[in-house]
Amino acid sequence: MKMTMRNIGGALIGLSLAACGPGLEEEQDTSWQEQGLEAGCTALGSTISSHSCVHSTNSADHVSVTATSGLTSSTPSINTAHKQFDVTLPASAAGTVKFQPATAGSWAFFLTQNTAITVKDSAGNTLSSALTHSVSGCALTKVAVFNLSSTTTAYQVVLGPASGNLVGVVAERVEDYTVRYYQDSDADAWGNSSVSVLTACVPPAGYITQRYDCNDANASINPSAAEITGNSVDENCNGSLTN
Repeated sequence: MKMTMRNIGGALIGLSLAACGPGLEEEQDTSWQEQGLEAGCTALGSTISSHSCVHSTNSADHVSVTATSGLTSSTPSINTAHKQFDVTLPASAAGTVKFQPATAGSWAFFLTQNTAITVKDSAGNTLSSALTHSVSGCALTKVAVFNLSSTTTAYQVVLGPASGNLVGVVAERVEDYTVRYYQDSDADAWGNSSVSVLTACVPPAGYITQRYDCNDANASINPSAAEITGNSVDENCNGSLTN
């Protein structure tokens, strides 16, 4: 069986996704990397949530810290991505930790409890959450996204109160987990390469990750269709009318 360039490209992308961190996109849209969550985003996509669950599930990725009551000189930092920080809080009270992002952007804080989270800048001003919703699939139950524009600011992250005075936190940069989805108007599981969105959020209805449909208005025409010779139609989208 012959391997086409399309097959090889797909295989390489699959291998990259197996590594820790986001895989490379075949089509890069670097302008998105400078922005926060796009308008209309109602929930983060499965890529960032699943990745965060990997670190929550792996005991080797856990780091224990003790939050302080308010910001003090001993307030611990939770700066490292791809880790779950198990934060011990003051008894029956909220606790404070610090977070200084390595890269500016929208940062998602996944929590193991459905407890309050507040982020404050260096002046003590409370930042509005760009998105908050429940998650499932592992011990993580909630995520809150904040747009953190400064890499020199140690933001205050106030957590709790929480049951058992302990909450796990996994912080990941949203822009690192964008996925390109392609419009599948004819619902044949093959998307239109010319119509796509790049997002870390749940994609619009009718968009999928598989592309290369050469006629997205006809479900009988796509790369997995059987070629019918002699009808002047390229059913399998390989550029040939004979095979």
